[in-house]
Amino acid sequence: MLRILLLLGFIFYSFPSLAKTVYANGKYRHNEEISTKEGCDNALQRAKLDATQKGIGMTISSEELEKCSQIDGESNCERNQFFLATFNADFTDIEVLDKPIKKTETLSDGDISYICEIKIKAEVEPIKQINDPNFNFNVELNSHNFKPGDELAMEIGFNSHMYFTIFQVLPYKNQGNQVYKLFPNEREENNYIESKKITLPYNAKYEVYFPEQIKKKNIDEYLFFLGSDEPIKWLDEYSDLNDLKSSYINSKNKVKTKYKQYTIYR
Repeated sequence: MLRILLLLGFIFYSFPSLAKTVYANGKYRHNEEISTKEGCDNALQRAKLDATQKGIGMTISSEELEKCSQIDGESNCERNQFFLATFNADFTDIEVLDKPIKKTETLSDGDISYICEIKIKAEVEPIKQINDPNFNFNVELNSHNFKPGDELAMEIGFNSHMYFTIFQVLPYKNQGNQVYKLFPNEREENNYIESKKITLPYNAKYEVYFPEQIKKKNIDEYLFFLGSDEPIKWLDEYSDLNDLKSSYINSKNKVKTKYKQYTIYR
């Protein structure tokens, strides 16, 4: 998590608002530490991600996929990425075709590998985004790996004036809200960006800390970035990404979105 101490993050695109019917597959391999139900839930998430990619042409960067294999809880990482990626699309209907295929394989070392495969039919509708290539931004974090007490900073480059908002996403939280507005804040109030490049924080300090209730050795968190050509009255907190997504879908505003993942180690 981040503390804002007072001083003195796939590629997303825009598409026409037309739902598309797609057929998609999801396959998940796991060991006995994960239940069959959770394995099939993860297979369904992969099928939904496959449907999103086929429905709107969105892809998750290889950098993000590779990072999932480096942190504790690969399935949780993939699930988080799915929710972030589908901020760009909405499922109006999902149908699981036939029953999930469940099977086991014996590995060369004698261990048992469990596999669940799911096929779905889905109606995927793109969510409105700003499609002007001249309305864009790029984000670079000072690191993707942090220890408690480290400071997080970011450089953001812009090719257009825009209203810019950053949310911190804490997907591991089981109680309370998971999404918090990081920028603008009480020390950095103006989010209308006219500069070509800014460095955040500029009037505060973003300090990383490890949440006490988490027993794992490391966790992944996300920064979710939104640029808009009109001001949007975002809430300071949302229960989860679906809550934020619903607020955005129901508004008349169009935005450009990106995200960055980072890991905190004890």
